[in-house]
Amino acid sequence: MKRILPRLLLTSLPLLVALLSCAWSGFCFAARPFSEQRSARVLVLHSFSPGVYRTDGLSRGITDQLAKAPRNIQQMVVYLDASIVGKSSAYPSYLEGKLTVLKAMLAAAPVDAVLLTDWKAMEFWAANHAEFSPELPVVYCGVGDAVPPELLSLGRATGVLERPGFGDTIREATRLFPKADKLLVVGERSLHFQANRDMLRSDLAPFAPRLAVEFLDDLEVSAIESRLAQLGPGWVVFVVGRPEKDGKLLVQSEAASRLAAASPAPVFTAWGSWMGFGPVGGKIILPEEQGAAAARRVIEILDGKPVKDIPSAAEDNGRFMFDFKALERFGLSEAELPQGSLVLNRPATLYESYRHLVWMYGLMMLLLVAACFLLVLYIVNRRRMQNKLSAQVNFVQSLMEAMPTPVFYKDVKGIYQGCNPAFAEFMGLSPEELIGHSVFDLYPEEEANVYKVKDDALFAAGPIQIYEYEKMTPAGPRQIRFHKALYHDADRKVAGLVGVIADITDLRRAEREVEKTLKYLQAIFDSSPSTMFSVDAEGNITHANAQARTACGECSLDRAQATLAHVENLLDHVQRAIAEGRVITLPRRISMENGAMKAEDVIIYPLASLGLSEAVVRIDDVTERHRMQELLVQSEKMMSVGGLAAGMAHEINNPLGGIMQSAQVIRTRLLPDLPGNLKSAGKAGCPMESILAYLEDRQIPELLDGLRDSARRAAGIVSNMLEFSKRSSSAWLPVDVNAVVEKAVDLCLQDYNLSERYDFKRIEIRREFDSQTLSVPCSGPQIQQVVFNLLRNAAQAMAQAQTPGPAIVVRTRSDGECAIIEVEDNGPGMDESTRRKVFEPFFTTKSPGQGTGLGLSVSYFIVHENHGGEIEVESEPGRGARFLVKLPLRGRRCF
Repeated sequence: MKRILPRLLLTSLPLLVALLSCAWSGFCFAARPFSEQRSARVLVLHSFSPGVYRTDGLSRGITDQLAKAPRNIQQMVVYLDASIVGKSSAYPSYLEGKLTVLKAMLAAAPVDAVLLTDWKAMEFWAANHAEFSPELPVVYCGVGDAVPPELLSLGRATGVLERPGFGDTIREATRLFPKADKLLVVGERSLHFQANRDMLRSDLAPFAPRLAVEFLDDLEVSAIESRLAQLGPGWVVFVVGRPEKDGKLLVQSEAASRLAAASPAPVFTAWGSWMGFGPVGGKIILPEEQGAAAARRVIEILDGKPVKDIPSAAEDNGRFMFDFKALERFGLSEAELPQGSLVLNRPATLYESYRHLVWMYGLMMLLLVAACFLLVLYIVNRRRMQNKLSAQVNFVQSLMEAMPTPVFYKDVKGIYQGCNPAFAEFMGLSPEELIGHSVFDLYPEEEANVYKVKDDALFAAGPIQIYEYEKMTPAGPRQIRFHKALYHDADRKVAGLVGVIADITDLRRAEREVEKTLKYLQAIFDSSPSTMFSVDAEGNITHANAQARTACGECSLDRAQATLAHVENLLDHVQRAIAEGRVITLPRRISMENGAMKAEDVIIYPLASLGLSEAVVRIDDVTERHRMQELLVQSEKMMSVGGLAAGMAHEINNPLGGIMQSAQVIRTRLLPDLPGNLKSAGKAGCPMESILAYLEDRQIPELLDGLRDSARRAAGIVSNMLEFSKRSSSAWLPVDVNAVVEKAVDLCLQDYNLSERYDFKRIEIRREFDSQTLSVPCSGPQIQQVVFNLLRNAAQAMAQAQTPGPAIVVRTRSDGECAIIEVEDNGPGMDESTRRKVFEPFFTTKSPGQGTGLGLSVSYFIVHENHGGEIEVESEPGRGARFLVKLPLRGRRCF
């Protein structure tokens, strides 16, 4: 009792001070104008003392939430100190003293609401509410469902109930440790624990019978530690009470660390004061959040909301909280935790660990920048105020030391006052040998005179001087460039010059190499016999070779379309080549120039690989080549005519023989002295008068008809041969493809080659012509020669392979913008290697002396180059061959 009374006095002293403060604040409040009396007062009555984890947390939550209110809310905080003197026999007397103090406080400074934390404060207010204003609204927090009935009967009480998430914690524990099938509950024998045990039993019901539960209510910590040490695999520990040591409750941190260290099984808890000292975690009720929730109800009441409209109680189940160190101990990762869990003791990041150092470094850098700025200002001021040149030289020298470029400076007399190491190394002298000497002391007289003249010119004209000079250095002759400028003293008078040396030897060498390369490339460009232009996307000529300049003559090499007006739509083709990034070859252009034919090939090469939006236009004069190709075509024609000679002679001889025989018979039978004639005349009754009967009897009319048919046949054969042998013309008119093909077939039917042993009369030729007239602008004789070559090659191949039942199918049809002629045989066919080379000049599969290898190459030239068409072949060994000739119907290329 003697020890308790002084403590009571010490505890009551702050209350007395608070009472006096409230009385003074009430007086001040009463003296304020009406407009300033808008603040409210709240009495906050705590069950326990300051320093208790739970009480401090509730207090923080209440204070933070009230501070967010739109109006000013003052707190009057009173502690009942149940945690300090609650078990003392003098505690009732202590509470009577608290009651007296509270009466005085509320009398001096009435409050608008009361906020009670934990069960002792609620019991105290329920027992003594009649001593205060009976209409005061009451808000409570920090308690379970054991709210005093007297408090609830007031009808003006609401609050936040503490409903520990026992079930959620156990459910999460069994999820994190799926092999656990036994639960050890560590608690205390108090009524508070009994209430928690009842809630715990209710929450444990869903886990039976899978989870065996053991309640350990032994308060002695050593006994608890002994039991925990005996736990094996499959156990989970749930702590809901605080153990004792020698009859005294342990501090939560000590109790948590001892139990967690003694238990090989994971320890879970529901109290925030245990977290961070060993337990894994659980559904933790945070006093800060509970206090904030209660404060929000107080604010609603102060804003005028009736207490009856506020729910009488709101449960607070807390939130999941885990210890990072405990998670590591049992091999758990944060990814396995419930979403939104709070993790304690997580290792701090580098920034979090050294935040003060980072900020200190930033502050130091800021101070350093500020110091540098002040230093610059100081130097500028010194430059303005000081007359001595040495101060400037020292500052500049410090800058020059770090520069890799040679730097020096002289006074107005040309004496070196300083230099950097790069300059001394470049000159092959030490700084001591340079400083204090003139150019005449260091360099040959001729070189020194050059420097002196240049320095004098700079001092006379200023302010900057740039020139190049070839100097002999320890590294050999070097091409250097001097950059010099004047500097001034404090009085703005010229004090000397500063020079910087740039070694441009490698630069000049590179420039010479580039110039040499450019000349070399230009020489290659100019040596080309082709006319070549480089044109950009807008049609501007950027480069032209010598041949182009010569061809242009007096014209301007500015715009490609104007310079090359004879090339139709040149700019469109150039832009297409640049856009598509591919080489474009234009159709060969045939023109007449000074009465002579001229042929040109135009090829456009994009420069996309160089990243340029340009293209090179190459124009080749292929007049001679074109003439040679036409000569080859004509030569092939003549060779074909030669092949026809034997067949035509054979065919012409038959009708001529018939004519000659018939003529001879007629002549003989008209002779008057022949006995046969006389006998026939006698039978007629008159030698001459009955001539008609004589002629009919001797079949003279039939002989005359045969004579006439044979003559007509011979005339047709000769006519076809003469037409085929005519030289082709470049002026093309629409030609009926069916007629051209039919004429070529007729020519082939007259072709017989005894040495090559083929005869078209032994070959079945089937015609499958398009029913519509295919009118194609082309050279009829040239296309006739192409078809003739294809037919003869087919006949030769089948004759050489001795193909049984040889047959050739000739088709004509249209396909879009193209007319197609097909020649298909049932001969031996060809392999892939032969098929790829079949159109190459001089390539032949015939025996030596039996072919030139020009027939199909000439045919390819006629179709592809002269007519803008395509000729293709499809063949496989043993399956014959099919040639397709595609001709444009409207004079454009057919692809």
